[in-house]
Amino acid sequence: MFKKPKIGIALSGGGARGLAHIGVLEVLDNLGVQIDAVSGTSMGALIGAAYCSGAGLEKVKKLLNSTDWKSFLVFSAFQLSRAGIMKEKKVDEILQKFLGDRTFEDCKKQFCCVAVDILSSTRVVLNSGSLREAVLASIAVPGIIPPVCKDTGLLVDGGVMEPLPTLALKTLNPTFILASSIVFDKTKLKPLKEKNADYLKLAENKKISIQAIIDKSMNTMHTQMVQSYLPYAQVVIEPRIGDFGFFDFDKSHDIIEAGRIAAIEKIPEIKRKLKNKINL
Repeated sequence: MFKKPKIGIALSGGGARGLAHIGVLEVLDNLGVQIDAVSGTSMGALIGAAYCSGAGLEKVKKLLNSTDWKSFLVFSAFQLSRAGIMKEKKVDEILQKFLGDRTFEDCKKQFCCVAVDILSSTRVVLNSGSLREAVLASIAVPGIIPPVCKDTGLLVDGGVMEPLPTLALKTLNPTFILASSIVFDKTKLKPLKEKNADYLKLAENKKISIQAIIDKSMNTMHTQMVQSYLPYAQVVIEPRIGDFGFFDFDKSHDIIEAGRIAAIEKIPEIKRKLKNKINL
């Protein structure tokens, strides 16, 4: 007789592309995989907090399609704060719609998220107190969203050190770890020389956008750093979202679908590795 495993899932960062985690979680729920613990970095922290707190993934999807969300994105594009492109107050207002005043202790499933203290250059795993404050710290992409002051630290996006929070998840003591880690493969890849030539031409003409610069920088950092955290997971689900950008929240439907497709592809492996441990 096998003891039922405690199943955890780590959700990576990636801006709008992290919305693919919604599709992944929906497939796992439909499959009957009971998730007991979740860790998240950046957008993974927001999705994980909504999922664990009972706010629900449907509420997240509804808000993404709302005029409130679209107005927030347009407003943010023209607002500068001292420490980032977006004002902390406006970001907090959006998180209020997702999470309200819930705390980690209110969560129906165990949850933690990752941030980085830039004063001490240390990784911080957040697992108590206000969910909204913790998520705000975990999504505070340097230069875009201002850092969050907490205790004696100054917290920014956890993706700076742990883009895929499998190590953080281990603090919740799961016995079986899944990971949802976005990858930047495009569905239709250009030849490398042709792709690089396009970026060089844009750079020479000084027309390369801040969005393109952030996309390329985040892609490079994530791809290199994530390799250290993949071995902690028994199954890695990899939504391919290379056709989407860091700020493509208006394409949430397609990004979520990419996550759903990636999770469906992994169903045979999940069933095989959990065989005799849970009923699927």
